[in-house]
Amino acid sequence: MKMTKLAQRLGIPRYQADQHYRAGLAAFISRDLAKSISELQTAVALLPRHAEYHAALGFILLDDKQLRAAGESFERALSLNAYEMLANYGQGMITYRARNWLEAMNYFEAAHAAQPKRPETQYYLGMVNHRLGRNAEALRWMEGAAVGFAKIGDRRETHCTAWKREFRKLLETK
Repeated sequence: MKMTKLAQRLGIPRYQADQHYRAGLAAFISRDLAKSISELQTAVALLPRHAEYHAALGFILLDDKQLRAAGESFERALSLNAYEMLANYGQGMITYRARNWLEAMNYFEAAHAAQPKRPETQYYLGMVNHRLGRNAEALRWMEGAAVGFAKIGDRRETHCTAWKREFRKLLETK
């Protein structure tokens, strides 16, 4: 028992958890989802009260189309930190895909509050507003997303441009 407390004081579990977390992210970048999930699960097991680990695991699970497990990871992250950006964004994506527009809006707004300059969140806020028939608001969000994507050279800017045209057409026909 004393060794466990000494290890905690020295930060050994934290160091090991961070190593697994980094390995999980590297595996994700290499598109080895199975390894990524395994590494992140180990990080979570070593440091279960770290919201970022749960959120990252949820995001990888979502990418692997394991929606239930992803949702559980996001919810665990949010129970630890209600302002965890990635967990709010991930839950927003799940609820958006389920066509639960108002719940998705709440998650994306929370993600935006945590990191207001993220174009991904602005994009989805535009899409949710469009689904709710609020096309002027959708256009405003999509313009912000387009600027953000352009700044980082992301090809998703072209999607934003197409949606902005669509929103303008819808506004003109009102």
